Amino acid sequence: MRFFLGIVIISVLIFSGSQAFAQQLSLGVKPTEELKVTIDESGNAHVTHKVNGISFKPIQVNLIAGNMTNFVVTDINGSTVQYGTAQYGKVANSPISIILDMSVRNVTMIKYDLPNAVTNIDGVWAWNYYEPTDTDHTDFYFPKGVDVIWANERPVYLGEHGLRQHGNGFSLRYIINETTNIQNVQWQDKNFPVGIRTILQPGNYVFDQSQMTYAFDVDKPNVPITVIMPKELLWGPYQLTSHQNTTSPITMYHENQTHAWIGLVPHRAETIDIRGTTAIPEFPMFIPLAIALTIVILVRFTRLNFH
Repeated sequence: MRFFLGIVIISVLIFSGSQAFAQQLSLGVKPTEELKVTIDESGNAHVTHKVNGISFKPIQVNLIAGNMTNFVVTDINGSTVQYGTAQYGKVANSPISIILDMSVRNVTMIKYDLPNAVTNIDGVWAWNYYEPTDTDHTDFYFPKGVDVIWANERPVYLGEHGLRQHGNGFSLRYIINETTNIQNVQWQDKNFPVGIRTILQPGNYVFDQSQMTYAFDVDKPNVPITVIMPKELLWGPYQLTSHQNTTSPITMYHENQTHAWIGLVPHRAETIDIRGTTAIPEFPMFIPLAIALTIVILVRFTRLNFH
């Protein structure tokens, strides 16, 4: 697991189901806490609430909804702490609150596991995460081999960092050890390797220099795709269109001096076009320069002959 956290703020959608949280029972004051979720390679979520501060009123800590195992409440030294519980909502897996007496200690640790919180659907790991309403943010740590996650279909580049999520919740997607397929674009006498990161099998790649587009077929909808585009071949900003005149969000979420990482989630199986603003010139730049230089020389030579 990676334990160096990079702060990433995501604009999130509020799930309709989160309205149930508004009807919670209040038996204590809101905690000052740090909420950490560590996801392992099997999709199990290991949750830690670190509740800070001394209070002479009961503290109510809302937990993440789900089937909990290995539940413990301790002080900072690992000694067991007494607590009360309250559950609200009439549906299965309704969230639970822990009621704490914080008058005799300044740190309480609440730990539990959520088995199979993240589901593997044909190679894409997915979790519709609802954040407890008493928490400002959640710090996520992902398995080794995850350097990009998709939040509400928007890619977020992690690199070697974790993720800090703000808001009521979000739709989380990621792929472990995602492979990169290389499609070589031959233009003039130069080869441009274009990387395609996805679990799909896209095909029929076409680069159209005159239209400044890079196109390929998608055989399955709603699966994340990253195109690693050489900037020399096709320069952004980029737009996405399809042959059926539909559009999907497209995001350039990472770049270096030579390449741009373009993320998209097509909503249907179809041919899509990534359109840039500048494409590689049809002729090498030295050809127009050579022609211009030749004209200058001819003009000067002609003038000298007249004299």
